[in-house]
Amino acid sequence: PMIAYHTAALYTAVHRALTADLPELLRLAADALATVPAPPDLAGWSELTREELFRLAPVCGSLVVLLFGLPACVLCEPRIGRTGEYWLTRVALLRGIGLLYVFAFASSAMQGRALFGARGLFAPATGSSGPTPALDLLAAAGVGSADARVELASLCGLLLSLLLAFGGPRFALWAPLPASLWLLHLSLVNNASRLLPAHSWEWAASELGFLAIFLAPEWPPSTLYPRLLPPPSAVLLLFRWHLFRLLLGAGLSRLADHSPSCWRRLDCAAAHHETQPMPTPLAWLLHGMPARWRAAEAAVSLAALILAPFAALLPSRAARLATFWIEAGVQVGSMASGNVGFANWAALVPALALLDDAALAPFF
Repeated sequence: PMIAYHTAALYTAVHRALTADLPELLRLAADALATVPAPPDLAGWSELTREELFRLAPVCGSLVVLLFGLPACVLCEPRIGRTGEYWLTRVALLRGIGLLYVFAFASSAMQGRALFGARGLFAPATGSSGPTPALDLLAAAGVGSADARVELASLCGLLLSLLLAFGGPRFALWAPLPASLWLLHLSLVNNASRLLPAHSWEWAASELGFLAIFLAPEWPPSTLYPRLLPPPSAVLLLFRWHLFRLLLGAGLSRLADHSPSCWRRLDCAAAHHETQPMPTPLAWLLHGMPARWRAAEAAVSLAALILAPFAALLPSRAARLATFWIEAGVQVGSMASGNVGFANWAALVPALALLDDAALAPFF
């Protein structure tokens, strides 16, 4: 019965994606393109305002990547997974995703009952909106309390994520471990769907965990560098694509019509450091910097979120390394000046796919 239930749930999800979600995404993309302030002739480009140029930047960048970047990735770098090139990258990605899971499951174990337990602030009224296979399995095993099932799943996930982050090769490079973690995390995220609809970081962590399943070998190796099981090139490209979508989406959300206009004026940093979650002493120092400094800070943040991600898809190693260090600097700076949970880590971990063994060797 449980297999039939999850098969039906999977079919329903795929059917909804093809018949509702995909047409809606295409409609939204068409509506967005219809509002692009592209001038009808070349002379009109000189009359564009700074706000209009900001709105044109992602569209122009997307065209460049689609016309030149993606074909170059296929033609110029067909050996991305060759022996000895991305072994360390795979280990770093799996360890990093293990740390992401540690943060997620530890948070759920400590706060789950109060937030989305039976008597929590966001208690599910009619059940979750998506499949919760781990919680269903615990219910079938006789764990009667919903709160107990959430906490037991969180603690199991915390233990397994510690094995992925710090365990030996038989744990870190064995596909069933990230698969189990993904099912546990998916169950908790869907169980808390009333709390998380506007927070993309939990869903981003779930997507990264799903990709990690295909990054790890299906057979437990005795070493971190099994020569007969090289890192899959397609999965590494999907990690880069995830990073591109995550950063570009965060950047475009700051320039949307409903977003504060201060981002287009480059003066949002004036209020950001005093209104962000748990500002640090560094935030106090940055808040007191001159207006030109804060404008430069906003400009660098927008460039790192909107322009730099396009370099992550290019077939140039130098472009990828530069993108990684730009994004790492922005994320570390954000962590040093505030606290937004593991959101910064969710952006930093997939950026590891931009590095190869030569760049990671000094850290191993």
